[in-house]
Amino acid sequence: CNFGVFHKWGESLWFPTIHEAARPEGSWPHLDERFLEGRRRHILEEYSAIQQLNEKSAQILVVGAGFIGVEWITELQHFFPKLKLTIIDALPQCLGPLPAKAAAYCSRYMQKKGIKEFYNMK
Repeated sequence: CNFGVFHKWGESLWFPTIHEAARPEGSWPHLDERFLEGRRRHILEEYSAIQQLNEKSAQILVVGAGFIGVEWITELQHFFPKLKLTIIDALPQCLGPLPAKAAAYCSRYMQKKGIKEFYNMK
């Protein structure tokens, strides 16, 4: 899900908050993401937050092993190698719609990188 369904304005990290009326009620009222500088500052703040988690060797759980979940967890592992990462999904394998060979390749890669996987989790 790209939009925050529980937030009044559908706020999401993935898309900038562009409605002026939404900014004061959002999670980042100090940032004006209608402009490149505001978006850049938001990205740097999020990077800093993840970097702090990395320094603590924090545990991160990614729910959903589709395209976005797999991309997100492998990027976290690449850029923040101290994180302890786990990915879960309700399906029996990662990358559900892809052929089994592609899913197996992806799974081997994540195992090699120390990412824990759990499937058929509901």
